Amino acid sequence: MLAQLKKEFPKIDKGIISEVSNEFNENVEDANDVLVWLTENTTTLQEQQHLLKLLKVFGSLLPKTTISQTWRNYNKIFFDTLEELREICTTFNLNELEEENELKILREICLHILWNIFKYPKHRKYRQINTQTLYNYFFSKCNPLGVNLERIFEEMENFLQQIEFQKGDDNNWYYLRDHIQLHMWYITIFGIKEQTIYKTRYPIPETVCMLSNGKWKEYAIAFDYQHRTIMLFDEKTSKIKSLQVGNPNKSSLEFNVHIQWYNDTDINETHNKWACLILNHTWHFRIFEGNDRDDLSNCISVNESKKKNTSIFIKYQLYNSNDTIEFNSFHVIWKDQFNKTHKEPLNPYSMTLRQGIQHIKDKLQIKDYFTAGPDELICLKYEFDEWMPAISTTNEDVLLHDIYRRLPHYPIIQVHWKIEGYFMVPYKRTISTQRGNLPKSIPLQDSVVASNPKPKFNPLLYERDLHKLKVIRDTINIEVTRSNPLQKLLHEIIKNLCMTDLISKKIRQSKTDEEIKQQINFNENDKDGELILNDKILTILHELKILYHDDIHKRMGYPLQLHQICAILLYCGKSCNVPFSYDQIKLKHHIWPYLDFFLHEAISTLHKYERREEESTELYCGLKNVRLETIKEIKEGFFISHVSTSDDIQVAQMYRSHQGCILHFHPSMRRSHYIHSCDVSWLSPFKHEREILFERSLIYFTNSDKTNKTENAWNAKIESEDEYTQMILLTWIRYDQYIQQIMQISAMWSHSIDLNVLYAILLNTQGEVNLAIKHLSEFEAWRMQPKNKRKYEEIKNEFMEKRCCNNHINLFSFFL
Repeated sequence: MLAQLKKEFPKIDKGIISEVSNEFNENVEDANDVLVWLTENTTTLQEQQHLLKLLKVFGSLLPKTTISQTWRNYNKIFFDTLEELREICTTFNLNELEEENELKILREICLHILWNIFKYPKHRKYRQINTQTLYNYFFSKCNPLGVNLERIFEEMENFLQQIEFQKGDDNNWYYLRDHIQLHMWYITIFGIKEQTIYKTRYPIPETVCMLSNGKWKEYAIAFDYQHRTIMLFDEKTSKIKSLQVGNPNKSSLEFNVHIQWYNDTDINETHNKWACLILNHTWHFRIFEGNDRDDLSNCISVNESKKKNTSIFIKYQLYNSNDTIEFNSFHVIWKDQFNKTHKEPLNPYSMTLRQGIQHIKDKLQIKDYFTAGPDELICLKYEFDEWMPAISTTNEDVLLHDIYRRLPHYPIIQVHWKIEGYFMVPYKRTISTQRGNLPKSIPLQDSVVASNPKPKFNPLLYERDLHKLKVIRDTINIEVTRSNPLQKLLHEIIKNLCMTDLISKKIRQSKTDEEIKQQINFNENDKDGELILNDKILTILHELKILYHDDIHKRMGYPLQLHQICAILLYCGKSCNVPFSYDQIKLKHHIWPYLDFFLHEAISTLHKYERREEESTELYCGLKNVRLETIKEIKEGFFISHVSTSDDIQVAQMYRSHQGCILHFHPSMRRSHYIHSCDVSWLSPFKHEREILFERSLIYFTNSDKTNKTENAWNAKIESEDEYTQMILLTWIRYDQYIQQIMQISAMWSHSIDLNVLYAILLNTQGEVNLAIKHLSEFEAWRMQPKNKRKYEEIKNEFMEKRCCNNHINLFSFFL
């Protein structure tokens, strides 16, 4: 079969053909169908890999035509397509999903038998099936629907044999094994994934860690929506634990499902952060990745609705109103800042509007803190007339029941709330950008060895093509999986021939590379993170734990995990920086996905903990043998690699060597919220370099191309040049967008007004100069009144405590 497929599809990579063949258990017809589909929708190996992965994820949820059309709509960008398909699944109208009657009848009885064995493993009656009773049941189900009774009954008997039931002398069926077999669980999982509800969920958690008898244990998980039960399977003991989430009677309403989030950090042993969840005030779960907690919450919150003739229109989609099987019957749909849909179970009879808003705010806050550290509320924005359905009340203490009780088919409804929460890292956990305690660089005439020799970079390390940047993002994200992150990062370093960065010289001298690899269980093809973290061999682990407990990290509240600290240490202080940087500028990002990804995480997190608003820092980066020759300026540039800078120009001159360019970073680059950078000098072994690290530019799928270009980009122009050195100025694109207007208005007031105030006014007026001048005149008149200044002085400290260090801006905010 394989040879035949390879001959018929010469444009498809042989590895892809083998993968498709294995996926369909050598079913020629199905494999052929998929390969034709891939041929029609892809042209490169990477496209084939990406589209096949989308098919594996969504093939059981959506038609291939929907997947391929979405793929084309998003210009064959994997990550954008993935998010859109996820949204399609989340908002899919279940009543449009048709399931064959024969399949549905068979699946329901098979799952019923399996669930009973799992839930009551010691009850004999659930291990015995009367053949005549079973036949009569199928007759009652098949006859009204015109389903072939004999065929479905034959398939049922085949299923019973598959799960190791045996037929007795009395022609009835018996399950004689003492313990539940592992394959029965996998058969169950396969069956429940065919339920229509699973077509609205991606991803659905397959494993979960739950607190049991004071210890965290990992279980396989499945959701029995029909009986409002969560099933947990311990693969080590082959035992089942069932959690009754709500009333098992599917026709009853349920309003008491309660999901509480919290975060936990283990600073002593694992040094991990955990996204935690408490279900119904009883069952504690923890997950390594925040998005997995979101997915678990969504799976617990809601379930499927069955077809009825009556319906209501909410959130731009049709929801059928009744005969709904829910873990919770009433729930609120909301989206976070990354446009991810969340479904919140609430009790409308006991919860007020204010409490509901507070509940969502708390979750936004917990999610933000887990992701990057901000947890102090700046503002909470919501407009009731933007909700669906819109509500007109001004009393937030009214019960949700009183707001929604007149809607058709209440209380079995879904409503959509739009709530935006903005948070920051509180002042007490931030660090100053003052750097007086750092050593200056050693004079150039002294013998100095730089941290790592830099390869010859392409000019300005930049790219303007957003499509290429999205392809880079795909290249990284499709490779990275989140379990065992430190193991996978160290595995990547060893695989890329940089093992010496991880072990001491003494160990390298006493053992061969093969002996070392054997002792830490290194397997070049390992994708699951099975490397053994033996700190007696991998001595870098000691360095990581010392840096983790550094006073600066402690002050911040330990926001970084070991794999993120490791990424910065490897980049700033180890030899792998050279091949890593070289591969990035050659657009070979796929070689180092974990180092790149964890660098992003670390830089974007630390970026939020620094009080960059307190000063304006000029930064420099030296590039050896690099000059802008054919162009004099760059508009809308993006970094294609991470960029090291220093506030000491002598460090840049050292890296520039005898000839090259120096990138001069305007203070707007450091102060931008969208161009992430951080001070890594406390993590670097080379303190004298006073290093500020800028991350490779990210393109956010939630932003339009226009937004990405106007917020995340920078401009560059030649500032000065001579025979040996070209000085190139980089400025944040928004700075250039407003600076001319700002200076024009400033001149009208004889440059007596703080430029930040002018910028704030122009933002407030969307760049309308005349309107800005009008507002400025009003502000100046108000500011000159002594009573207004006195009022501000009374509350001045409140601004300072909120990291608002510019009194001119604070006064203007007070005026507004």
